[in-house]
Amino acid sequence: MVSFAEPLHLLWLALPAAGALAVLWRHRARMAQQRSLASPSVWRQLLGGAPSTGLGRMLAWCAAAALIVLALARPQWGVAKGEVSVRTRDVAVAVDVSDSMRCQDVAPSRLKRGLAVLRRALPGLDGNRLAVVVFSGDAYPLVPLTTDLEAVGTFLEGVEPGMIALPGSNLERAVDQSLKLLPPEGKGRVLVVISDGENLQGDVKAAAARLRNAGVRMVAVVSGTKEGGPIPVAGGGRGTVRYKRDRSGNVVITHAHPEVLRKLARSTGGVLIDGGDGTAAQEIVRAIAKLQSREMESSRRVRRIDRFPLFLVGAAVLVLLGFALSPWRKVAVAALFVLAVVPAAGAQTVPPAGARAAPPPAGAPASPQGRQA
Repeated sequence: MVSFAEPLHLLWLALPAAGALAVLWRHRARMAQQRSLASPSVWRQLLGGAPSTGLGRMLAWCAAAALIVLALARPQWGVAKGEVSVRTRDVAVAVDVSDSMRCQDVAPSRLKRGLAVLRRALPGLDGNRLAVVVFSGDAYPLVPLTTDLEAVGTFLEGVEPGMIALPGSNLERAVDQSLKLLPPEGKGRVLVVISDGENLQGDVKAAAARLRNAGVRMVAVVSGTKEGGPIPVAGGGRGTVRYKRDRSGNVVITHAHPEVLRKLARSTGGVLIDGGDGTAAQEIVRAIAKLQSREMESSRRVRRIDRFPLFLVGAAVLVLLGFALSPWRKVAVAALFVLAVVPAAGAQTVPPAGARAAPPPAGAPASPQGRQA
């Protein structure tokens, strides 16, 4: 049974059909005009027959146009059985929501910059499974592993500093929660940490060792600058901004520590990415793409076979047939003759590269250049 993969293209069949009707109308009009000028016997005596109306040629071209439209609709029949496997990677993203991520040393803030980079990277991660963990002094799963990256983007819009009551920045807890969301084994597993690297708590070295033992690489995205800045806090009046202060009343200045994140990432075979770089999202996608994917599922699928090349060949034959019909027959023959003769003649007249000219026959007069030499 014939089916079409792009059936909407069949609507274009109205154009060659309208063209065929116009050709038939033109043919009848010209035949009536010829009969009004002279009878068929007179035409045969004077010209050997009535002049051609081009009916066959034009109908052949209309049929060729119809075949091209059918080819665009991708006709299919017959089936091809094969085994299709879905390959993917598993990515856990741990987002630091500690108070230091409120700092505005990168606009609009460290946390919002890191989340913006992650959202820009989501389209490039299509086909992979993604999970999200938020952490400060403790860590909690926000999104389990899913291929619905649009839903992940929606959940990221609700991530804010202070959503975890326990203060601090406990990377060990973040690693433990992330490993719980990832499969226990297999290829293509990676942990993406978005943090400023400041005051990382827990046993950081033990967390890195657990990642290495599990075969999970870490991609660290540092958000913030070494120069740092103050930490805005809630409670200021309208139009005023309050900053976090220490016990002595001095404004606390927070500094990003990319060197800490770099050491952790490299210890697992991963990389450090500067979240303030305009290409940070692309670098995340490239780093994950370098990981070997793993097969999630394998299934036997039946695929219908495309047959549009047959229609294109038929259209080409009809176009050539139209040129071969009178009064284009002589033009078509001349064109074929030129295409066949010119390349052969060029191959005979042009000597191959590096070939030397044949010496003149014995007794032949030397060229003027030879005599001058």
